Amino acid sequence: MAENTSAFLPVFRNALIRRGLPTRLYVDNGSAYRSRHLALVCARLGVALIHARAFQPAGKGKIERFFRTLRAGWLAHLDAPVMDSIEMLNRSLWAWIEGEYHHTPHRGLEGRTPLEQWALASGAVRYPDATLDLDDLFLFEARRRVYKDRTVSLNGRLYEVDPLLVGEKVTLRYDPEAPPSRPLEVVHDGKPAGKATRLDAYANTAVKRGNYSKQIEPGDPAPEPPPSPLKMRKFKEKD
Repeated sequence: MAENTSAFLPVFRNALIRRGLPTRLYVDNGSAYRSRHLALVCARLGVALIHARAFQPAGKGKIERFFRTLRAGWLAHLDAPVMDSIEMLNRSLWAWIEGEYHHTPHRGLEGRTPLEQWALASGAVRYPDATLDLDDLFLFEARRRVYKDRTVSLNGRLYEVDPLLVGEKVTLRYDPEAPPSRPLEVVHDGKPAGKATRLDAYANTAVKRGNYSKQIEPGDPAPEPPPSPLKMRKFKEKD
């Protein structure tokens, strides 16, 4: 699996549902954690996004210690069949964390298990508001200009939008893990503007293509007339 924002955000979302909203999200400086979208999600949730200082390995000591435990306690004991697919690896990792790691006493927790420590602090945990639509909040966004045939392009696919948006810049809101057939949300000037659906190439041939060049508004300077053929000929002779 790629290490990018699309891979990280679903994990972050599931963590919020299970363990609540953190006051701070402490991450390194990889591109997955420097994305505008992650910053936007954290801002909407009221979570402070903090990046580790570059070339300061001590700031990531806790997660490195966890990785050491992970390698010794889980990775070193994996059977070959488990590594046949990412789904089987995920199930095995989940079983190890929930069934063993969370029930093992830690010196850093004064001999308590992670589950016991969680129980002590759970009363102060802040969960997402029940009225908050996490699916909507985690949608990715991309700015696009609508072509003259009322289409927009996203991730190598063409979608159709309302003909009234031709020539306009719109924001597409989408889930990168959703099937390509799912419509995308369209926002124009900060307001919902319908859906973008997968292009029906045959039906799109009947779309009327108009002239969407800029209209001259009152007060605009008059455009310069094109040079005459005689003037162009003299210019070429000089060269």
